[in-house]
Amino acid sequence: MSAPGELRFRYRAVARDGRVVSDVVGGASEAAVLRVLAAEGLTVTRLSPVAPGGARTADRDLRLAERVLLLRQLGLMLKAGVPLLEAMETAALGIEASRGARQFAAVIQALRHGEPFAQALETHAPGFPRYVYAMARIGEASGRIAQVLSDAADQMADEDRLRRDIVNALTYPAFLACAGVAAVGFIFVEIVPRFATMLDPSAGRMPLISRLVLDLGMFVNAHALWLGLLLAGLVTAGVAVFGRPAGRAQLYDLARRTPLLGALLREREIGLWARLMAFGLAQDAPLLSTAALARTSVPPGPFHEGLRAFEGELRSGVAVADGLARHTRLTPMDLSLVRAGQRSGSLPAMFAHMAASYEDRVRDGVKRMTALVEPLAIAAIAVLVGIIALALVMALASVYETVY
Repeated sequence: MSAPGELRFRYRAVARDGRVVSDVVGGASEAAVLRVLAAEGLTVTRLSPVAPGGARTADRDLRLAERVLLLRQLGLMLKAGVPLLEAMETAALGIEASRGARQFAAVIQALRHGEPFAQALETHAPGFPRYVYAMARIGEASGRIAQVLSDAADQMADEDRLRRDIVNALTYPAFLACAGVAAVGFIFVEIVPRFATMLDPSAGRMPLISRLVLDLGMFVNAHALWLGLLLAGLVTAGVAVFGRPAGRAQLYDLARRTPLLGALLREREIGLWARLMAFGLAQDAPLLSTAALARTSVPPGPFHEGLRAFEGELRSGVAVADGLARHTRLTPMDLSLVRAGQRSGSLPAMFAHMAASYEDRVRDGVKRMTALVEPLAIAAIAVLVGIIALALVMALASVYETVY
């Protein structure tokens, strides 16, 4: 580690025993660094200054955009012939997140100890999507880690764009929902209690819906502070629970059981699995290894378990299409593509076509879902406000009938 104010230099040198070593060292000048390295018995073959890294930010993990950029940088450097360890050290210099920097430092240390790249990345740098670790293993097995990292970055970027599209499409409906909740809360806290003081909710001729609305308004008005604290506590607890991996897994499983969103998530799982199958087979990885690694990208659930049973049938010599037909819910069209790929020897192309088809379905499904959410939010708020207004009008009408 360099002291404050020192310059940093990246060097490559040959040790006395013939080993080629590379690292980053600090010093007052290039000449001073050369003297220090020579005293350690190193013959320097390359020495270049390292640009000062940005200040470390708060103790946070890497953001998704930063992870995409890191993978792309690693892929570009590896394609240019830079050794993996040196590429990792160079990429780590630009990490601003303190926790992310520590994680990548642990990955680099594991690589120096001879640990495989994919294993080191999964063990010491959690937070990447499951398929990134699977793709890294495929890349190591095929010797094409540079291309694999570039493809993994592209896949992450595509999913990030899809996620941003969903968030952007849901922002306005979410604003409408919050505004509607605030309006209803204001009605219950300020408007309904005033009606309740003028009217007698226990009057026998008052409609049931009017009595319920007036009683609820009085209750909310009397306990507004406690209800606000309860709501804040529920929100805080929800963030704490669903911010953890186990909580997110439960939330994902719940979302997968919902009618519209669940269908989208299942199609996304199949599309991602097919994409990794196509990728692994295109990299000449064995079918069984590719199937096992592609399954790791699928969250636990029925499809994951079906793929596990499918792998067992592959080991016993069952054809790919037949095993998938028995243990998954792939459509007849999907299975016909797989059979055609088996007969023609073009399974990678067929799985790629299947992945593209499911990805298109997910995009179309997202558009349909977001097109429905906005009018549904408006309709729900309008119905709720309408019920309250109707209840108040009916209460006034019942009083009028009593008087006259």
